[in-house]
Amino acid sequence: MRVAVVVKSLKIGGMERAAINLADTFSLEGHESHLIYLKDNDRALSPNESVKVHLFEIEKILKKSGIGAILNLFAKLFNGIIRHSYFYFQGFLLTPIFMWKMKTLEREFGKFDLVLIRGQGTFEMIWRYNEPEVVIQQVNILREYNTFLSDFFRRKIFSDKQIVCNAPSVKKDIEPGFSRSGVVPKSLHVIPSPINAKLIQERSQAYDIDFDAKYIINIGRFAPVKNISLLIEAFAYAQKHLGLRHKLVLVGDGGLRKSLEEQAKNLEVEESVHFTGALTNPYPWLQGADLFVFTSKNEGLPNVLLEALACGVDIVSTRGRGGTLDIMSGELADNLTDFDVEEVAQKIMQVLGESGRIKHQVFLEPYTPKAVVQKYIDTFISK
Repeated sequence: MRVAVVVKSLKIGGMERAAINLADTFSLEGHESHLIYLKDNDRALSPNESVKVHLFEIEKILKKSGIGAILNLFAKLFNGIIRHSYFYFQGFLLTPIFMWKMKTLEREFGKFDLVLIRGQGTFEMIWRYNEPEVVIQQVNILREYNTFLSDFFRRKIFSDKQIVCNAPSVKKDIEPGFSRSGVVPKSLHVIPSPINAKLIQERSQAYDIDFDAKYIINIGRFAPVKNISLLIEAFAYAQKHLGLRHKLVLVGDGGLRKSLEEQAKNLEVEESVHFTGALTNPYPWLQGADLFVFTSKNEGLPNVLLEALACGVDIVSTRGRGGTLDIMSGELADNLTDFDVEEVAQKIMQVLGESGRIKHQVFLEPYTPKAVVQKYIDTFISK
Protein backbone atom coordinates (compact mmCIF):
# COMPACT_ATOMS: atom_id res chain seq x y z
CA MET A 1 0.00 0.00 0.00
CA ARG A 2 1.26 3.49 -0.86
CA VAL A 3 0.31 6.12 1.73
CA ALA A 4 0.87 9.88 2.01
CA VAL A 5 0.51 11.83 5.25
CA VAL A 6 0.03 15.59 4.73
CA VAL A 7 0.74 18.10 7.49
CA LYS A 8 1.13 21.86 7.56
CA SER A 9 4.69 22.00 8.97
CA LEU A 10 7.35 20.00 10.81
CA LYS A 11 8.01 22.41 13.65
CA ILE A 12 8.04 21.15 17.24
CA GLY A 13 4.50 20.35 18.34
CA GLY A 14 2.14 17.52 19.20
CA MET A 15 0.33 17.71 15.84
CA GLU A 16 3.60 17.50 13.93
CA ARG A 17 4.97 14.65 16.06
CA ALA A 18 1.73 12.74 15.56
CA ALA A 19 1.91 13.17 11.76
CA ILE A 20 5.49 11.89 11.72
CA ASN A 21 4.51 9.01 13.98
CA LEU A 22 1.72 8.08 11.57
CA ALA A 23 4.07 8.12 8.56
CA ASP A 24 6.60 6.06 10.52
CA THR A 25 3.90 3.57 11.47
CA PHE A 26 2.91 2.76 7.89
CA SER A 27 6.57 2.45 6.91
CA LEU A 28 7.47 0.16 9.81
CA GLU A 29 4.48 -2.03 8.98
CA GLY A 30 5.90 -2.62 5.49
CA HIS A 31 4.03 -0.03 3.41
CA GLU A 32 5.44 2.71 1.17
CA SER A 33 5.08 5.85 3.25
CA HIS A 34 5.41 9.49 2.20
CA LEU A 35 5.30 12.57 4.40
CA ILE A 36 4.28 15.86 2.73
CA TYR A 37 4.57 19.19 4.51
CA LEU A 38 3.45 22.58 3.24
CA LYS A 39 5.51 25.14 5.17
CA ASP A 40 9.26 25.09 5.77
CA ASN A 41 9.16 27.41 8.78
CA ASP A 42 11.12 26.28 11.85
CA ARG A 43 11.47 22.66 10.73
CA ALA A 44 12.72 20.63 13.67
CA LEU A 45 11.34 17.09 13.20
CA SER A 46 12.00 14.23 10.78
CA PRO A 47 10.57 10.74 10.30
CA ASN A 48 12.67 7.59 10.06
CA GLU A 49 14.82 7.11 6.96
CA SER A 50 12.39 4.74 5.24
CA VAL A 51 9.75 7.52 4.94
CA LYS A 52 10.02 9.66 1.80
CA VAL A 53 9.72 13.35 2.71
CA HIS A 54 8.46 16.06 0.33
CA LEU A 55 8.09 19.82 0.78
CA PHE A 56 5.21 21.36 -1.19
CA GLU A 57 5.72 25.12 -0.75
CA ILE A 58 2.36 25.89 -2.34
CA GLU A 59 2.06 29.34 -0.75
CA LYS A 60 5.43 30.42 -2.15
CA ILE A 61 4.47 29.11 -5.59
CA LEU A 62 1.24 31.11 -5.41
CA LYS A 63 3.00 34.32 -4.41
CA LYS A 64 5.59 33.97 -7.17
CA SER A 65 2.89 33.98 -9.84
CA GLY A 66 1.63 37.45 -10.69
CA ILE A 67 -2.09 36.66 -10.85
CA GLY A 68 -1.81 34.42 -7.78
CA ALA A 69 -0.20 37.17 -5.74
CA ILE A 70 -2.93 39.62 -6.71
CA LEU A 71 -5.71 37.17 -5.87
CA ASN A 72 -4.04 36.31 -2.56
CA LEU A 73 -3.91 40.02 -1.71
CA PHE A 74 -7.63 40.27 -2.50
CA ALA A 75 -8.28 37.33 -0.11
CA LYS A 76 -6.41 39.13 2.67
CA LEU A 77 -8.32 42.36 2.08
CA PHE A 78 -11.64 40.50 2.09
CA ASN A 79 -10.62 38.91 5.40
CA GLY A 80 -10.70 42.44 6.85
CA ILE A 81 -14.37 42.65 5.88
CA ILE A 82 -15.42 39.10 6.86
CA ARG A 83 -13.18 37.77 9.62
CA HIS A 84 -11.75 34.26 9.28
CA SER A 85 -12.62 34.11 5.57
CA TYR A 86 -9.01 34.15 4.36
CA PHE A 87 -8.58 30.36 4.36
CA TYR A 88 -11.73 29.93 2.25
CA PHE A 89 -10.46 32.06 -0.63
CA GLN A 90 -6.90 30.84 -0.17
CA GLY A 91 -8.15 27.27 -0.58
CA PHE A 92 -9.44 28.10 -4.06
CA LEU A 93 -5.94 29.26 -4.99
CA LEU A 94 -3.79 26.68 -3.19
CA THR A 95 -5.72 23.49 -3.94
CA PRO A 96 -4.95 23.43 -7.71
CA ILE A 97 -1.25 23.93 -6.93
CA PHE A 98 -1.33 21.11 -4.39
CA MET A 99 -3.10 18.79 -6.84
CA TRP A 100 -0.50 19.57 -9.52
CA LYS A 101 2.29 18.73 -7.06
CA MET A 102 0.53 15.48 -6.11
CA LYS A 103 0.13 14.42 -9.73
CA THR A 104 3.84 15.12 -10.29
CA LEU A 105 4.68 12.97 -7.28
CA GLU A 106 2.42 10.16 -8.44
CA ARG A 107 4.05 10.14 -11.88
CA GLU A 108 7.31 9.33 -10.09
CA PHE A 109 6.12 6.85 -7.45
CA GLY A 110 2.68 5.66 -8.59
CA LYS A 111 -0.83 6.50 -7.40
CA PHE A 112 -1.45 6.71 -3.67
CA ASP A 113 -3.90 4.28 -2.13
CA LEU A 114 -4.48 6.56 0.85
CA VAL A 115 -3.84 10.27 1.48
CA LEU A 116 -4.25 11.30 5.12
CA ILE A 117 -4.55 15.05 5.77
CA ARG A 118 -3.62 15.73 9.36
CA GLY A 119 -5.16 18.65 11.27
CA GLN A 120 -7.75 21.32 10.47
CA GLY A 121 -5.08 23.96 9.84
CA THR A 122 -3.68 21.72 7.11
CA PHE A 123 -6.85 20.89 5.24
CA GLU A 124 -8.13 24.45 5.47
CA MET A 125 -5.28 25.33 3.09
CA ILE A 126 -6.40 22.70 0.56
CA TRP A 127 -10.05 22.20 1.49
CA ARG A 128 -11.15 21.70 -2.14
CA TYR A 129 -8.94 18.59 -2.45
CA ASN A 130 -11.37 15.65 -2.31
CA GLU A 131 -10.15 12.67 -4.30
CA PRO A 132 -11.52 9.16 -3.49
CA GLU A 133 -8.34 8.22 -1.59
CA VAL A 134 -8.33 11.35 0.61
CA VAL A 135 -9.15 11.06 4.31
CA ILE A 136 -9.32 14.04 6.66
CA GLN A 137 -8.09 13.41 10.20
CA GLN A 138 -10.15 15.58 12.52
CA VAL A 139 -8.11 15.19 15.69
CA ASN A 140 -9.58 17.88 17.90
CA ILE A 141 -12.80 19.68 18.68
CA LEU A 142 -14.26 21.83 15.89
CA ARG A 143 -12.72 25.22 15.29
CA GLU A 144 -15.07 28.14 15.84
CA TYR A 145 -14.95 30.83 13.12
CA ASN A 146 -17.04 33.41 15.02
CA THR A 147 -18.66 34.82 11.90
CA PHE A 148 -22.12 34.67 10.37
CA LEU A 149 -20.56 32.46 7.66
CA SER A 150 -19.35 29.87 10.19
CA ASP A 151 -21.86 27.19 9.13
CA PHE A 152 -21.11 27.84 5.46
CA PHE A 153 -17.37 27.45 6.08
CA ARG A 154 -17.87 24.19 7.93
CA ARG A 155 -20.00 22.75 5.15
CA LYS A 156 -17.38 23.64 2.56
CA ILE A 157 -14.58 22.07 4.60
CA PHE A 158 -16.25 18.88 5.84
CA SER A 159 -19.27 17.99 3.67
CA ASP A 160 -18.87 14.99 1.36
CA LYS A 161 -15.44 14.21 2.87
CA GLN A 162 -14.14 10.99 4.39
CA ILE A 163 -13.36 11.91 7.98
CA VAL A 164 -11.51 10.04 10.69
CA CYS A 165 -11.56 11.04 14.35
CA ASN A 166 -8.77 9.72 16.52
CA ALA A 167 -10.95 9.11 19.57
CA PRO A 168 -14.62 8.29 20.26
CA SER A 169 -14.90 11.43 22.40
CA VAL A 170 -13.79 13.60 19.47
CA LYS A 171 -16.44 12.03 17.21
CA LYS A 172 -19.07 12.53 19.90
CA ASP A 173 -17.99 16.16 20.30
CA ILE A 174 -18.04 17.12 16.62
CA GLU A 175 -21.27 15.38 15.58
CA PRO A 176 -23.57 18.01 17.17
CA GLY A 177 -21.49 20.76 15.52
CA PHE A 178 -21.84 19.04 12.16
CA SER A 179 -25.59 18.73 12.68
CA ARG A 180 -26.00 22.41 13.61
CA SER A 181 -24.00 23.52 10.59
CA GLY A 182 -25.66 21.15 8.13
CA VAL A 183 -22.46 19.19 7.48
CA VAL A 184 -23.02 15.79 5.85
CA PRO A 185 -19.70 13.92 5.58
CA LYS A 186 -19.22 11.08 3.15
CA SER A 187 -18.15 8.92 6.07
CA LEU A 188 -17.17 9.40 9.72
CA HIS A 189 -15.03 6.81 11.49
CA VAL A 190 -12.87 6.49 14.60
CA ILE A 191 -9.30 5.26 14.18
CA PRO A 192 -6.85 6.05 16.99
CA SER A 193 -3.43 7.56 16.51
CA PRO A 194 -0.70 4.89 16.70
CA ILE A 195 1.99 4.78 19.35
CA ASN A 196 5.26 2.92 18.81
CA ALA A 197 6.24 2.11 22.38
CA LYS A 198 9.46 0.37 21.35
CA LEU A 199 10.70 3.39 19.37
CA ILE A 200 9.81 5.79 22.19
CA GLN A 201 11.67 3.62 24.68
CA GLU A 202 14.71 3.61 22.39
CA ARG A 203 14.61 7.40 22.03
CA SER A 204 14.27 7.77 25.79
CA GLN A 205 17.86 6.46 26.04
CA ALA A 206 19.25 8.96 23.48
CA TYR A 207 20.93 11.20 26.08
CA ASP A 208 21.41 11.55 29.81
CA ILE A 209 19.63 14.36 31.60
CA ASP A 210 21.61 16.48 34.04
CA PHE A 211 19.03 16.89 36.77
CA ASP A 212 19.80 15.68 40.26
CA ALA A 213 16.31 15.60 41.82
CA LYS A 214 13.07 13.66 41.70
CA TYR A 215 10.49 15.42 39.54
CA ILE A 216 7.04 15.44 38.02
CA ILE A 217 6.68 16.59 34.41
CA ASN A 218 4.44 18.17 31.81
CA ILE A 219 5.17 18.36 28.06
CA GLY A 220 3.32 20.74 25.75
CA ARG A 221 2.88 24.20 24.27
CA PHE A 222 2.61 27.08 26.68
CA ALA A 223 -0.82 28.09 25.41
CA PRO A 224 -4.07 28.84 27.29
CA VAL A 225 -5.69 25.53 26.29
CA LYS A 226 -2.87 23.58 27.97
CA ASN A 227 -3.74 25.19 31.30
CA ILE A 228 -0.18 25.00 32.71
CA SER A 229 -1.00 27.76 35.19
CA LEU A 230 -3.33 25.33 37.01
CA LEU A 231 -0.49 22.81 37.25
CA ILE A 232 1.93 25.36 38.69
CA GLU A 233 -0.64 26.47 41.25
CA ALA A 234 -1.42 22.86 42.25
CA PHE A 235 2.29 22.09 42.46
CA ALA A 236 2.85 25.07 44.75
CA TYR A 237 -0.08 23.99 46.94
CA ALA A 238 1.29 20.43 47.20
CA GLN A 239 4.71 21.72 48.21
CA LYS A 240 3.42 24.14 50.82
CA HIS A 241 0.57 22.12 52.33
CA LEU A 242 1.02 18.43 51.45
CA GLY A 243 4.75 17.86 51.85
CA LEU A 244 5.67 17.37 48.19
CA ARG A 245 9.45 17.22 47.73
CA HIS A 246 9.57 16.70 43.97
CA LYS A 247 10.53 19.40 41.48
CA LEU A 248 8.35 20.32 38.48
CA VAL A 249 9.83 20.08 34.97
CA LEU A 250 7.99 21.88 32.15
CA VAL A 251 9.06 20.83 28.65
CA GLY A 252 7.87 23.22 25.97
CA ASP A 253 7.66 26.83 24.93
CA GLY A 254 5.17 29.39 23.77
CA GLY A 255 3.67 32.79 24.29
CA LEU A 256 2.81 32.20 27.95
CA ARG A 257 6.31 31.30 29.09
CA LYS A 258 7.09 34.65 30.73
CA SER A 259 3.78 34.73 32.56
CA LEU A 260 4.27 31.15 33.79
CA GLU A 261 7.76 32.00 35.03
CA GLU A 262 6.30 35.02 36.79
CA GLN A 263 3.55 32.88 38.31
CA ALA A 264 6.13 30.44 39.73
CA LYS A 265 8.01 33.40 41.21
CA ASN A 266 4.88 34.92 42.75
CA LEU A 267 4.00 31.55 44.31
CA GLU A 268 7.58 31.32 45.65
CA VAL A 269 8.32 28.02 43.87
CA GLU A 270 10.59 29.38 41.12
CA GLU A 271 13.54 27.37 42.50
CA SER A 272 11.51 24.17 42.13
CA VAL A 273 10.13 24.76 38.62
CA HIS A 274 12.50 23.96 35.76
CA PHE A 275 11.78 25.17 32.20
CA THR A 276 13.68 23.13 29.58
CA GLY A 277 12.38 24.94 26.49
CA ALA A 278 11.06 23.03 23.48
CA LEU A 279 12.86 19.73 22.79
CA THR A 280 12.85 17.64 19.62
CA ASN A 281 13.28 14.55 21.80
CA PRO A 282 11.70 14.99 25.24
CA TYR A 283 11.59 11.27 26.02
CA PRO A 284 14.71 11.05 28.25
CA TRP A 285 13.10 13.68 30.49
CA LEU A 286 9.79 11.79 30.38
CA GLN A 287 11.47 8.47 31.17
CA GLY A 288 13.14 9.96 34.24
CA ALA A 289 9.96 11.43 35.74
CA ASP A 290 8.02 9.91 38.62
CA LEU A 291 4.72 11.35 37.38
CA PHE A 292 3.23 13.06 34.32
CA VAL A 293 0.59 15.67 35.15
CA PHE A 294 -1.80 16.77 32.39
CA THR A 295 -4.10 19.76 32.90
CA SER A 296 -5.27 20.54 29.35
CA LYS A 297 -8.79 21.95 28.91
CA ASN A 298 -9.47 20.03 25.69
CA GLU A 299 -7.60 17.74 23.31
CA GLY A 300 -8.10 15.39 20.43
CA LEU A 301 -6.29 12.22 21.38
CA PRO A 302 -3.38 13.49 23.52
CA ASN A 303 -0.42 11.46 22.28
CA VAL A 304 1.68 12.70 25.17
CA LEU A 305 -0.42 10.56 27.54
CA LEU A 306 0.31 7.49 25.42
CA GLU A 307 3.98 8.45 25.34
CA ALA A 308 4.00 8.64 29.13
CA LEU A 309 2.47 5.17 29.32
CA ALA A 310 5.08 3.90 26.82
CA CYS A 311 7.79 5.20 29.18
CA GLY A 312 6.14 3.50 32.14
CA VAL A 313 5.30 6.81 33.84
CA ASP A 314 2.19 7.21 35.97
CA ILE A 315 -0.33 9.91 35.00
CA VAL A 316 -2.58 12.40 36.73
CA SER A 317 -4.99 14.18 34.38
CA THR A 318 -7.86 16.63 34.50
CA ARG A 319 -11.16 15.69 32.87
CA GLY A 320 -10.69 17.74 29.69
CA ARG A 321 -12.94 17.61 26.64
CA GLY A 322 -11.97 15.29 23.82
CA GLY A 323 -9.91 12.10 23.79
CA THR A 324 -8.32 12.40 27.23
CA LEU A 325 -11.10 10.35 28.79
CA ASP A 326 -10.74 7.66 26.12
CA ILE A 327 -7.18 7.02 27.29
CA MET A 328 -7.85 7.59 30.99
CA SER A 329 -10.30 4.70 31.29
CA GLY A 330 -10.44 1.57 33.42
CA GLU A 331 -7.96 1.77 36.28
CA LEU A 332 -6.56 5.01 34.86
CA ALA A 333 -9.89 6.74 35.52
CA ASP A 334 -8.96 6.71 39.21
CA ASN A 335 -6.20 9.20 38.35
CA LEU A 336 -8.60 11.83 36.94
CA THR A 337 -9.42 15.09 38.69
CA ASP A 338 -11.62 18.11 38.16
CA PHE A 339 -10.09 21.52 37.36
CA ASP A 340 -9.52 22.28 41.02
CA VAL A 341 -6.16 23.27 42.48
CA GLU A 342 -6.46 21.36 45.75
CA GLU A 343 -7.90 18.26 44.06
CA VAL A 344 -5.07 18.16 41.52
CA ALA A 345 -2.50 18.58 44.30
CA GLN A 346 -4.05 15.81 46.40
CA LYS A 347 -4.22 13.48 43.40
CA ILE A 348 -0.53 14.12 42.67
CA MET A 349 0.36 13.05 46.20
CA GLN A 350 -1.94 10.02 46.05
CA VAL A 351 -0.60 8.66 42.74
CA LEU A 352 3.03 9.27 43.74
CA GLY A 353 2.33 7.09 46.77
CA GLU A 354 0.84 4.30 44.64
CA SER A 355 3.70 3.86 42.15
CA GLY A 356 3.56 0.55 40.28
CA ARG A 357 -0.21 0.04 40.63
CA ILE A 358 -0.95 0.55 36.92
CA LYS A 359 0.12 -1.97 34.23
CA HIS A 360 0.93 0.62 31.57
CA GLN A 361 1.31 -1.65 28.51
CA VAL A 362 -2.27 -2.93 28.78
CA PHE A 363 -3.59 0.53 27.93
CA LEU A 364 -1.42 0.80 24.79
CA GLU A 365 -2.79 -2.28 23.02
CA PRO A 366 -5.49 -0.47 20.94
CA TYR A 367 -2.84 2.02 19.72
CA THR A 368 -0.18 -0.40 18.46
CA PRO A 369 1.07 0.27 14.90
CA LYS A 370 -0.21 -3.08 13.65
CA ALA A 371 -3.71 -2.52 15.04
CA VAL A 372 -4.00 1.03 13.67
CA VAL A 373 -2.71 0.20 10.17
CA GLN A 374 -5.08 -2.76 9.94
CA LYS A 375 -7.98 -0.50 10.91
CA TYR A 376 -7.13 1.87 8.02
CA ILE A 377 -6.94 -1.06 5.62
CA ASP A 378 -10.26 -2.51 6.80
CA THR A 379 -11.99 0.88 6.69
CA PHE A 380 -10.72 2.39 3.43
CA ILE A 381 -8.85 -0.20 1.35
CA SER A 382 -10.78 -3.44 1.77
CA LYS A 383 -14.21 -1.81 1.70
